[in-house]
Amino acid sequence: MLKDILISAGVMGGLGIIFAAGLAWAAGKFSVESDPKVELLASLLPGANCGSCGCSGCSGYAEALVAGEASVDACRVVDAEARQEICSILGIESSGSRKRQVAKVRCRGDYKLARWLARYEGVQDCRAAALVGSSPKGCHEGCLGLGTCAAACVFGAITMGEDHLPVVDEEKCTGCGACVSACPRKVIALMDYDVPLVVRCNSHDKGKLVREYCQVGCLACRACVNACEQQTLALVLDLVEVDPAKCIACGACAAKCPSGCLELMKPPAAETKMLA
Repeated sequence: MLKDILISAGVMGGLGIIFAAGLAWAAGKFSVESDPKVELLASLLPGANCGSCGCSGCSGYAEALVAGEASVDACRVVDAEARQEICSILGIESSGSRKRQVAKVRCRGDYKLARWLARYEGVQDCRAAALVGSSPKGCHEGCLGLGTCAAACVFGAITMGEDHLPVVDEEKCTGCGACVSACPRKVIALMDYDVPLVVRCNSHDKGKLVREYCQVGCLACRACVNACEQQTLALVLDLVEVDPAKCIACGACAAKCPSGCLELMKPPAAETKMLA
């Protein structure tokens, strides 16, 4: 019995030594020397692994940069100083400062202002709720309020308000776009941080149907379009769109909107008041 145990132990030990030697040989034979630039670039990146660059995390993005397979501008999160240093390491010219973008919520239809057709009691995830045959919310393009965007934000920039709508802390928002990808109804969009006017509606339905389901939706009535002397607004597929390059933040459109779905993001400056 003891002899059998010793033989078994010896065989197992011998096999272990053989396998260890084989693994050590394979590791040396097939090892790939890593470029020191990869580690250096990875240290300059935010480490959030948000995926906005299209790579598998910050380390994957660093490898793609060194291999010339990714653009320096692909990362929305890295700050201007780090971007400049990355360009120096790669030996390329900086593309210059990029305008900061943040997430904006294009819906104000909460449980009180919008009509709900049914109570959703499934998995608390907007993507799951969106797969239900009949939407629990009358507006099939409005926010479902289950917080999927907040869960997707690794920077803690989105919280759910008491009205069950997402609230974006624009000072924390990096514009990575994770919330945009997570939202099944595309209620959240990336816009310039200093955009003067935001349309807080995402519905392309006819005005009559919008009025039936939501008190604060765009009615496609053209009141705002007609009020704008700068021709900033246009009606596209029954939803008003803004050309921020033309907007002088005069507020004339917001004042005429019967449902209040237009929000002026900053007060008009003295010179723009003169132009209004």
